[in-house]
Amino acid sequence: MKKKGFIVLSLIFGTFAILTISLKKCSEPVFIPQPNFGQLEAPFEFMDYKGDTISSCSLNDNIVLYNFLSVDCPNDFEKCPFRLEWFKIKIYTELVSNLGFKDVKVVTSFIDTISDINNRISEFRKYNEIDSDKWIMTSNSYFPYFDQDFSRGNPWEKEDTLFGFEREAYLMTLLVDKNQHIRGKYFTYNFGEVRRITKEISLLIKEEIQNDSTYSIPILGNKDFDPAIDGDTAYHQIPYWSFVNQVGDTINKEEVEGKVCLVDFFFSHCPTICPKMTLNMKKIQDRVKRECLDNIAFISYTVDPQRDSVERLREYANSYDVNFDNWHLLTGDQKSIYQLGINGYLVPNQEDALAPGGFLHSEKMILIDQQQRIRGYYDGTNPENISKIVKDVKKLLQ
Repeated sequence: MKKKGFIVLSLIFGTFAILTISLKKCSEPVFIPQPNFGQLEAPFEFMDYKGDTISSCSLNDNIVLYNFLSVDCPNDFEKCPFRLEWFKIKIYTELVSNLGFKDVKVVTSFIDTISDINNRISEFRKYNEIDSDKWIMTSNSYFPYFDQDFSRGNPWEKEDTLFGFEREAYLMTLLVDKNQHIRGKYFTYNFGEVRRITKEISLLIKEEIQNDSTYSIPILGNKDFDPAIDGDTAYHQIPYWSFVNQVGDTINKEEVEGKVCLVDFFFSHCPTICPKMTLNMKKIQDRVKRECLDNIAFISYTVDPQRDSVERLREYANSYDVNFDNWHLLTGDQKSIYQLGINGYLVPNQEDALAPGGFLHSEKMILIDQQQRIRGYYDGTNPENISKIVKDVKKLLQ
């Protein structure tokens, strides 16, 4: 009888324990990233009220709130795009006192068209006790990300009537992440919206921390144990190479060491995958420029150097509006290029009469780190890989 009672109690407590664990798991909050409403047309520059030029590149390490204001706020209620006192209490106080918000800034453009606007902004800051450089103020009434007639650069569509009516653009506040993506949009005349800003900034910070802690890029290729370097692992590295680019300059491995490189193989007469690859590479080049990423080289090796002369490569590059500053389309000895592809980048390259255009080459874009190690292969014909490639480039540049 005692044994039977013990079994019953064990079953009861066991069931209770399982239910407790299940409920705990169910109650754990699920992290949902903020939506992405598009990307700013960066880079851009503006001048603050003190006369200093500020580039959007200098804000790349910050989460930024962009909005508009008038020097007559808060006294002239009709001219205020948002409630200044609420914004100070809920946003500005957090900026200057919350260490968790150390990477957050506000950029406010004043809509006034008076002659002494910069002096008035200075007086406005003193009167309203705004003395932190984390709140940047400018007299530029027009920004490339915002205009009042919705003609360009404005993420708010006229049909977007969250509050039941169309809103003037200058009434809006945008939340922009460190990748220049618009992650929040608010009608900040509403106190609930002002409170929502701080909550969604916290979500962005949490998202960033979570991504950094879980995201890593492997080192690819063969690995050897090398006792000559303190018994450490010797990773595969790209061997020395030297070829000529589209402007006739000799470019070699030493010139790109210390840079993150994105590499592909192509030929200008290619009838199939090469146009897609070059177009996607161009989009990546534009994207890293927009995000102010430096120390990057783009390298395209032709597998048809007999036809792809310097002049032909220059014509091909110009047809895609390639920026010559950091993109080298290279030609040279065919055997050397093929061996570099097979033994260095570990991708196939060969003449093949049955292949379209007479050449067989990889569709991969290859990511190379600052130590000339292979860090990633991507389908270069797929535009959906562009964001992934840019993300990996940024990770290597950290």
